[in-house]
Amino acid sequence: MVQRQQRRRSVRIAFYGNFGQGNLGNEGTLRAILDNLRKALPDAQMQCICTGPASTETTHHVEAVPIHQIFVGPEVLRSTRFLRFIRKLFIGLPLEFYRWIQALVALGQTDMLIVPGTQYLSDNLTGPWGGPYLLFRWSVAAKLRRCRLVFASVGVGPLRHGSSRFFVTSALRLADYRSYRDDFSRNYLQTIGFPSAHDPVIPDLAFSLSVPADYIERADNGGSTVVALGVLDHYGQLGPQPARLSPEETYKRYVERITDFAAWLLKRGCLVRLVIGDVTYDRQVVLDVKSALKQRGFERDGRLIVEPIESLEDLISQLAKSDVVVSSRFHNIVFGLLLRRPVLALSYHEKFSALLESSELARFNLPIEHADAGQIQDAFCQLESNRTQVIKSIDEKVKRYRALLSEQYEQIIRSLDFRKEQEFLGKATTDDPNKVSAIQFHEH
Repeated sequence: MVQRQQRRRSVRIAFYGNFGQGNLGNEGTLRAILDNLRKALPDAQMQCICTGPASTETTHHVEAVPIHQIFVGPEVLRSTRFLRFIRKLFIGLPLEFYRWIQALVALGQTDMLIVPGTQYLSDNLTGPWGGPYLLFRWSVAAKLRRCRLVFASVGVGPLRHGSSRFFVTSALRLADYRSYRDDFSRNYLQTIGFPSAHDPVIPDLAFSLSVPADYIERADNGGSTVVALGVLDHYGQLGPQPARLSPEETYKRYVERITDFAAWLLKRGCLVRLVIGDVTYDRQVVLDVKSALKQRGFERDGRLIVEPIESLEDLISQLAKSDVVVSSRFHNIVFGLLLRRPVLALSYHEKFSALLESSELARFNLPIEHADAGQIQDAFCQLESNRTQVIKSIDEKVKRYRALLSEQYEQIIRSLDFRKEQEFLGKATTDDPNKVSAIQFHEH
């Protein structure tokens, strides 16, 4: 036991992902796994490999390094095909070799690299040479440094390019452990030829966040229903766009739809609290919805609430002051469920369906591109009329999710005892076929 405790004190864990860029869902995911592992391993050294290291160090009090350092401005030597070739040959390739060396150095003495949740296994916004390639680089570096590689409750897809599929599936094959946050992600991998059928589905890591007990209690709002209305800078780039509208037209239609729904709520006597999920991109949407409501005469009576949100704590605090959460931001819905609030998703991606189907709330998930004002209003009325049963269902599911996540953390921590513990886990699974474990570590 003394030897095990001593070994744990020297553990070094690195986390990889899109953190420090203002997306509060991603910050919640990182906060959840940091808090849980810090509680279990108070003497462990933590490092974050992320897109916003300076902000991550300040917010989470953890050492951070950049995923991808930029040494040369993107405009240099790009004006002609010949100059682009010169740039790639004499600047791009040497710098990329240097970045591989940096990754190997950064992971020195690291025992485990964890990719915690988020939708980083996708080429939706970056193409194959953004997120997928960078994930591949760091995964290979981890294995070269004999570092355990863990994908914990990750979301996957879309992967529209062959190169993206190669990079992501290659990284996953290197993993000592893989779990997916929903059935959609696991099934998606099978459709592109990756053998994921025996990997576990463990809920989004944000469900393991610790929130004050009084946040879960229904707020006293003087008899008025307070609706947290979460907005998104929706230009159609995050999901399918069958209507073939331009990004500007998509955004305009989204703002109009949100404004129509907010106006309907205000007419019914509800208080409407506009909330965001990304401090970088969502502020303008709030201003546009607020301006549109002002033109309709709804700003002066105090029933429209717009308060600053600068951090994860601000967001969760404001959701806790609400009775119902309606949002186009995925993690606003997750946080709403965590707080045991009835939720209505205005969704743009299959991950919403996977989340709410597993919570028996499928009828309260509406695709934002197709749902009209009447459908949104009807779904909200159903949510209100079934409030007691919905909250009971949510409470049962969240307790189950937190138990599964607790088991996942315990198994990850135990795996840090290296080979002896790995052999123990394998023997336990073989000796007791009736014991189901949430985690299976893979041998390489």
